[in-house]
Amino acid sequence: MKKWISAAAIVWMAIIGASLLVYLVQPTPMESAHPILQAELELIPHAEGSTPMPADVHTPMPSIVDTRLADDEESIPTTFLNPPIPVSTHVEPSSTPAVSPPSPTRQPEQTKEISIPVLNYHSIGNEPGNTLVLHPDKLAKQLEYLKEHEYTPLTMSDFILILEKKLTPPSKPVLLTFDDGYTDNYELAMPLLKQYGYPATLFMSPGAVGQPDYLNWEQVKEMHEAGWDIHPHGMTHPYLSKLSVEKQKEEITEARRLIEEQLGTTADVFCYPYGAFNSKTLTILKDAGFRYAFTIEQGRTTSSQKPFQLKRIYVNGEDSLAAWSRKLK
Repeated sequence: MKKWISAAAIVWMAIIGASLLVYLVQPTPMESAHPILQAELELIPHAEGSTPMPADVHTPMPSIVDTRLADDEESIPTTFLNPPIPVSTHVEPSSTPAVSPPSPTRQPEQTKEISIPVLNYHSIGNEPGNTLVLHPDKLAKQLEYLKEHEYTPLTMSDFILILEKKLTPPSKPVLLTFDDGYTDNYELAMPLLKQYGYPATLFMSPGAVGQPDYLNWEQVKEMHEAGWDIHPHGMTHPYLSKLSVEKQKEEITEARRLIEEQLGTTADVFCYPYGAFNSKTLTILKDAGFRYAFTIEQGRTTSSQKPFQLKRIYVNGEDSLAAWSRKLK
C-alpha cells in the first residue's frame, strides 16, 4: 500500500513539474523584438469598440494624454475614434505595372485651408496583438486601396509646398510616414511601395543604425534612392521633454547632421520620439532652422496647425481595411 501511494505521489509531482515548466517557457504574446516599439505601445490608446489588447498583457487605455508638454504646461487629451470592422480575406497586391499618380501642379497661393491625411506606420511584420506592427499583407491591401481610390502619395517636398499653398494639391493627397528605422521597412515595406511607384518618408534615429533589427546606412541610402525622404527622429529616440536643453539640442541637431552628411540632403522636418516635447523643444527646432515637426496627436494635418505641432493618423496593425480607410476621410 505504501509503495502504491509513493508511486502515485511521484507521478503527480512529475505532472505538476511539467505543467509549471510549460507555463514558464511560453512566450509573452506582446513581447516585441523592438524595445522602442514596446515603449511606444504604452502610449497608444484603444478607443471603445476597437480591437482590444490581451487582458493579461496590456490594459487598454480609454484615451491618450498628449506627452508634448512639460508638467507645468497644459496637456491635451486625444483618442482614436474609429472602431474596426472584420477584415476580408487576403488579397494579393496588383500585378499590373505601377502607374505614377498625377503630380501636383504649381499655382498662385490659395486661401482655402489645406487638409492632408498623414499616415503613421512603424514596424512591418507578423506580431499578433501588437498594434504597432502591421502585417505585410495588410500593407499590400492598403496600398492597393490607395491605388484603386486614386490617392496620390506625396514626397515631403510636395507635401510642404501644398501645405504652404504654393502647389495645387491632387484630388486625394496622402503622406506615408514610417517611424524609428526598422530593417523590416527596407525588407518588406520598400518593395511594396516600389511596386506601386509610391514615395514615403522615414523618420529615423541615427544612434540605432546598425543595431539588431535597425537599418544600416547602406539600406537607408538605398531607400532614399528608391524615393524615400529621410528625416530625424532624435539621435537615440529619447523622451525629449525629460532632457535638459543641452541634451535636447544634441539629440535633435546631431540626428539631422548625420542624416544630411550621409545622404547629402536637407533633413529639416522633425518627428518627436514618443510624441514628447515641451516649449524648450520648440525653441530648439526654430533656432536650428527646422521647418515642421510631427506629433502623435491624432487627426489630419492642416495648414492652420502650428508648424511644429502637426497631427498624424496612427496606423493600427489590428485594424481592418475598412477601419483604416475611414481614417483617410
